[in-house]
Amino acid sequence: MRFYLIRHGETDWNAQGRFQGRKDIGLNDEGTSQAQLTSKVASKIGKAVIWCSPLSRALQTAKPLAQKGGYEIFIEENLIEIDHGKWEGLHAEEVKHFFPESFELWHKQPDKVQMPGGESLQEVQERALAALSKIKQNGKEQAIIISHDAVLKCLLCHWLELPLSSFWRFRLANCSVSIVEEENAQATIPMLGDICHLKQGWTWTIQRGL
Repeated sequence: MRFYLIRHGETDWNAQGRFQGRKDIGLNDEGTSQAQLTSKVASKIGKAVIWCSPLSRALQTAKPLAQKGGYEIFIEENLIEIDHGKWEGLHAEEVKHFFPESFELWHKQPDKVQMPGGESLQEVQERALAALSKIKQNGKEQAIIISHDAVLKCLLCHWLELPLSSFWRFRLANCSVSIVEEENAQATIPMLGDICHLKQGWTWTIQRGL
């Protein structure tokens, strides 16, 4: 089975460095443009279905692709972004000020952090794997998963048999596309974090609030 992993397009909060989590922030103009450019990869994917986070920034990314490829969209609650709890809506500098110890730990040992009033990466990975199991049971040979930074990184850690402490070793830009192929319970990753379709060259914006 082949999985196409797509992170949602840019939002104003992404650009500002705010922690979004489960706040339902829609795409900005740049994100809308990214979603339109990403829809063109439908010609390379072929027959598939889309499994999408319920948040509007993911759905707004999914709809142009679905229209271009004739894909059905399934909403999957377990693909929603990590719950940042009390960090949500705060700029990275504000989180650093109000939660200095946990903010530092988040960037050094993210697997050790329980978001205040929110989730841990372990909890995110567990529900993401539940979603993955559901997707596999659907019986399609190809699935497009449109979700969020933390969810996709937790899935990649699973597929690559990496600990969640490896979370920051991945950089998934807005509307990046990754491909994972599974055969006989073994995963290979022929493409990771591709943004060539966005026509911006090999440049990535470092986002401090995820």
